[in-house]
Amino acid sequence: MASRRDFKKDVNFLTNEIFMRSIIHLEFFGKRNSDEVYNIMNEAADARNNYVARINQKIDKKADIKPHFKLIYDDLLKSTHDLLEKIDNLDIE
Repeated sequence: MASRRDFKKDVNFLTNEIFMRSIIHLEFFGKRNSDEVYNIMNEAADARNNYVARINQKIDKKADIKPHFKLIYDDLLKSTHDLLEKIDNLDIE
């Protein structure tokens, strides 16, 4: 299993990808849908803080450590995918 430090780096990397995609969307489409883009960016920042707090959470039982981090990892990938999909669907509307 990777360290908590590496896991936090992954969380930051994925959050930065959402921010970069949002900034690119704002550059290409200007003011159109800008409120939705800013809301998505706020969701990403809130999710990042939530994941870091969950990663830092102390686990008492050794048997609970792996399922705990697996759940965080699965949630991270799902929420990142959902937020990126929201950004991609903004220009379709």
